[in-house]
Amino acid sequence: MSDKISFFKNSVFLWLAPQKGRWNKNFFFALVATLATFAPDVIMNMMTNSHIILEPLFVFYIFGFMFLLSFCQNILVYSFIILWVLMQTVQLNFMAFFGHPITAGEIMNIVYEHRDIFDTAYLQQTWFVMPMIILFYGMMAFVFYIGSKESVKVRWMFLAVLYLAAHKPYRAFTETKGIWYFQPGPTRASFKNSINTFSYFFFQYLWKNNQSSEVAWQPYRIQNIASDTQNILVIFGESLYSEHMPMFGYERNTFPLLTQRIAKDKNIAVATAIAPGISTATSTALFFNSIREPGNIKEIRNMTGNLFKAAKENGFETYYFSNQESRLIMNIGEKYIDHIANNDSEPLFFSQYRDEGLAKMLEGIDFQQGKKFVVLHMRSPHLPYEKHYHGKEDKFQKFVPDTSDVDRLTYTTNSYDNALLYTDYVINEMIDNFEQGSKGKKHTVFLTADHGQLFDYDGMWGHNNLVIEQGKVPALVIGNTKLKLPQYISSYQFSKLILRQLGADLINSNEKGNTYFLHGNNIYFPYDYRKYQILKKGSIKDYPIANTKDIGSKSEH
Repeated sequence: MSDKISFFKNSVFLWLAPQKGRWNKNFFFALVATLATFAPDVIMNMMTNSHIILEPLFVFYIFGFMFLLSFCQNILVYSFIILWVLMQTVQLNFMAFFGHPITAGEIMNIVYEHRDIFDTAYLQQTWFVMPMIILFYGMMAFVFYIGSKESVKVRWMFLAVLYLAAHKPYRAFTETKGIWYFQPGPTRASFKNSINTFSYFFFQYLWKNNQSSEVAWQPYRIQNIASDTQNILVIFGESLYSEHMPMFGYERNTFPLLTQRIAKDKNIAVATAIAPGISTATSTALFFNSIREPGNIKEIRNMTGNLFKAAKENGFETYYFSNQESRLIMNIGEKYIDHIANNDSEPLFFSQYRDEGLAKMLEGIDFQQGKKFVVLHMRSPHLPYEKHYHGKEDKFQKFVPDTSDVDRLTYTTNSYDNALLYTDYVINEMIDNFEQGSKGKKHTVFLTADHGQLFDYDGMWGHNNLVIEQGKVPALVIGNTKLKLPQYISSYQFSKLILRQLGADLINSNEKGNTYFLHGNNIYFPYDYRKYQILKKGSIKDYPIANTKDIGSKSEH
């Protein structure tokens, strides 16, 4: 019996113990593999209009993964390399031709349209991709081959490698994260986007959600018009609920600086807007493409009414600075943006300055040279509200108590209103910096937001609730315009106002009266939406929730 136990112990020890070799070979492979993974992104930035920025934490993660992989048996390492080559072949060729990372739906389009995509005409734009992939991934495989016999091997290491590699596929399959978590980001590494997109495609999209939400609406068209505006600033707020702002009747003065500005300038136009959607990802895609109709995915792709596209075509230099994630840049016209910075590309900067960093970035723009179109996408006052004024409680903690030891309504209301005080301070800095830089030039500021917030409204909190109340956000126009806004305006109408300042008039034959839509989440798959009408008497009539898959006659909308 003791001999059997001893044999078992020795067997386990031999299986767990590393085989003799040189650790420097493992390290060298990890280093070369990491360089080969990110080198294509450098070339993509040189050869295309990509804005890929290396994220230090992801580079460190890839190096660590490659180091662990080097301890595995050859067949597993080569299997991974082949898988990466296949993913990056699709990803980088798509990016080289279309100018943005591929999504799950676009992978399916490749399956459906495989005869077209292998046309030699594509090589005019993508000729450099395959040599690049062969060079760098070939180098990765070669370095592993020449060093594998002398490197350290650990029999059980494949378990750790497979566990790490299964992280994203597992989350996709179990739906512990929605599609937003797997959306590619144009400033993120192409390899990271491939991991996210292909995980969602194989482990969620193919299984459940391969039906598109697209509806065949009439196409948009643009008519050029005269505009003398030279500089435009769009402040795209986050979670700004107009019912908690004093200019819309709120009893607390949560925006003292903006209120004071409005009192001094009688030409500032103010209205309550109904946001495009109930989440940030939805609203950014719809707002920056001036989309009205549910399921109008075609116009998101075409970007006929895209703000950045209109700006570029009318001679503006374009900027998008955001204290949000890179994923939000997808489908807002990234190929028409000259300068991009976000929370992923500048994590230390935004960690230090928060939304105030957006105001600081304005100082680096020379508004006297040419025409400028600048979008600042804020993060405050997103949940957790108190995070945004942390460390500055003496200045912004006016409404107390805002600690969690009180009832939920008191806590959330007070902490949200305090965060609005901070937001007001930042917005005032943005406008001051913009107006100071634009002195002597005709300029306009537009302020709105992605969605509002709810505070125990029929038992609902926060956002992601498909009710008109949650869509209420501010709409302000300051500067080179004599606009008079009605009491209520849709964000679609507000986008069209910005287009007109850019010199473009959007013609949409789908419009019917004063009917608009509040869109739900995951707009690329069948989704819920709510139709509403802005009545002449200054009120809103909303309709029951509907779904894009049930849209029939266009006359209904």
